Amino acid sequence: RPMAAVACLLLDLVLGGTIATAGSLEGFVRAKGEAEGPAYAYIALTPLAAGDSAAAARAGLRAVSNPTGFYSFGGITPGEYRRTCRAAGYRDFADTVAIGEGTLRRDIVLATSPFPVSAVDVRGEREPRDVRGTPSYVELPARELKRLPAVGEADLIRSLQLLPGVQSASDFSSGLYIRGGGPDQTLILLDQIPLYNPTHAFGFFSTFNPAAIKDVALYKGAYPSQYGGRLGSVLDVENRDGSRDGLRGAGAVSLIAGRATVEGPIRNGSWILSARRTYLEPVLNAVRNDSTEIPSYFFYDLNGRVHRSMSPRDDLSFSGYRGRDKLHLDLDRGTFVDIRWGNVAGMGRWMHDFGRGAIGNLIVSATEYKSDTDVKIFSTPLFFGNRLLDVSAKGDLSWNPATGHAARTGVSVSAYRFELGQQFNGVEQPGFDERPVGTAAFVEDQWTPNVLWTVRPGVRAEVFGPRGHVRVEPRLSLNHVLGPNVRVKAGGGGYTQHLQLVSTEAFNGTDFWVPTDGSAKPGRSWQAVSGLEWLPTDAYTVSVEGYYTWLRNLVQLDNTRSADAQGTSTEDLFYTGGRGWASGVELFAQKRRGALTGWVGYTLGWSRRRWPELNEGQTFPPKYDRRHDVKVVAQWNRSRWSFGADFVFATGQAFTPLESRYGLNDPATERLHDGLVLPGDRNSSRLLPYHRLDISVTRHGHLFGVPVDYYVQVFNAYDRKNEWFVQYDTDNPETEPKIVHQLPLVPTIGINFDR
Repeated sequence: RPMAAVACLLLDLVLGGTIATAGSLEGFVRAKGEAEGPAYAYIALTPLAAGDSAAAARAGLRAVSNPTGFYSFGGITPGEYRRTCRAAGYRDFADTVAIGEGTLRRDIVLATSPFPVSAVDVRGEREPRDVRGTPSYVELPARELKRLPAVGEADLIRSLQLLPGVQSASDFSSGLYIRGGGPDQTLILLDQIPLYNPTHAFGFFSTFNPAAIKDVALYKGAYPSQYGGRLGSVLDVENRDGSRDGLRGAGAVSLIAGRATVEGPIRNGSWILSARRTYLEPVLNAVRNDSTEIPSYFFYDLNGRVHRSMSPRDDLSFSGYRGRDKLHLDLDRGTFVDIRWGNVAGMGRWMHDFGRGAIGNLIVSATEYKSDTDVKIFSTPLFFGNRLLDVSAKGDLSWNPATGHAARTGVSVSAYRFELGQQFNGVEQPGFDERPVGTAAFVEDQWTPNVLWTVRPGVRAEVFGPRGHVRVEPRLSLNHVLGPNVRVKAGGGGYTQHLQLVSTEAFNGTDFWVPTDGSAKPGRSWQAVSGLEWLPTDAYTVSVEGYYTWLRNLVQLDNTRSADAQGTSTEDLFYTGGRGWASGVELFAQKRRGALTGWVGYTLGWSRRRWPELNEGQTFPPKYDRRHDVKVVAQWNRSRWSFGADFVFATGQAFTPLESRYGLNDPATERLHDGLVLPGDRNSSRLLPYHRLDISVTRHGHLFGVPVDYYVQVFNAYDRKNEWFVQYDTDNPETEPKIVHQLPLVPTIGINFDR
């Protein structure tokens, strides 16, 4: 290269400077009046001199902006060019630039299109995100999910439960039960930071503040090799950047919580801060008296993000989250329960554009989940605390090694700390403090041999713990276009899970995670999915997808373990060596355009588990097994009014019935123990089918010149008495079993200042 440069310089001097040095053009694509610009915008340069057309064609003056909006051209013959830019949801842009020697920096500012085609905006931006060939992938814009009817407060996770293949345990849970798997089998990420208990109010709400969310991406199965650590699925949530066009504020008020968002620009970047807090304390204090045991409770969360372009090729961003729940319940004089739990997470990311389509990312993150429970029974104090700390560093590189190939590779290292502490009357009880390290690496390629085929092979390798074995997980997805509007998808792979959740059925404030150790093998799954997608018009999508999952080395909490047992290994805490499977078919029809939008989804599914120690070694359905699951969602926009409704129907939850009662006579004391029961086969009975209708009405208007939305929402509009669980009174044999119901009709009113 140095000799070639010298030769070119000498030749230029000899010829009198007739050879011009090539120039370059670079910049960012921005959106006028919006917090973020469009990713993957299309930019073209056309020479104004007709004689340069052939040279322009040879140079290939076409580019696509990267996820941050950056674009660049190199090797340009100096001269005047017409620059054009196109992006879905924005007006076409055109201007003229004069390019000389060296590098010219020119940003592009796009005006939004006046047509309300938000669903098309998302599709246009995200298809180049290398997910077109990935089956079981769903992405919905956060602004649409926020408009769905809710219980007191908009919740993105509850909105995802309206998709086929995604169920909830009850009205009181924001956990995700996806395709027959439990909530601990779903990896949940916020800005690439794993969250281990992303709930508020005992699971009633998720930790995701809807005002701070940009994208919600869900892989229901067969997820790509860049993700790992869970047997089933991945939920990838990304916070949005702040406004670059001036200081902005927004907010919302509902019956139980208020939230506020402030955002603005910084030099070559932006910042955003969003906060949410409940104000239930005055209401709870008003209804509390000596005869009612009403707790004092609140939660809050904070989201922040700073993004800055350090150079045309370098972006730096920082994200942070803090959420906290606190409950205090006075039961009697000198007797109380005090529970505090929450998450703290932070992330720093450096993105560098190496040019020629190569982009690298370096991410350092830390996340902590902590729960402390103080109980005092008269004058005897008890304490239970657990903590999970995850500090991770990972890097990845994306590049185009050849025509039709988009490769990606990466490595990650995670250092964990699991702590569990207990005290009884001030005396330390058995606990544990484990500090394993996990390492992973992956490589994948999206190969497009022609316009009809997309093949995405990949492989991931993981090592966990000091004596861990290398677990190799192959992944593959295929996408074949059968016609202009029809394509077939298929995929599958192997997955490993080293972390296990210890949880109670009714309350998740004290849930804690433990790592598998040498006493048990890590969980393994193999997934296979295939489906057909039909787009009859630009407004409609119809799809069908089938799935099958094999599960091995499953664990189940041993709730018969005595309270004074001291072992803390996986073998001590769990039933191990479990097996299972899940299979089903999902049907989905969606209308994305027009005044009336929405979808209809139906799932026919089965899920089974088996442990040698449980149910006499016989296979049984887990509580989240659902045979039939129907979801109908509709949104109708008319001038200043929006109307929404969703309807859910599902097979009743499985439960274990009691088949008989019996008594035992103690010959030593001649005392009859008659409160004993004999359970039937595990989860062999079903509650009645679950169904409900939610409705919402929104009026778009202004308040003091600020755009606002006034809304009324009704959860369970016809007050269906859905069954939650069956409660047996073992002390009174004559008492009939009691059915505990879920939420009744719940109305909500509120105002949004952030539309």
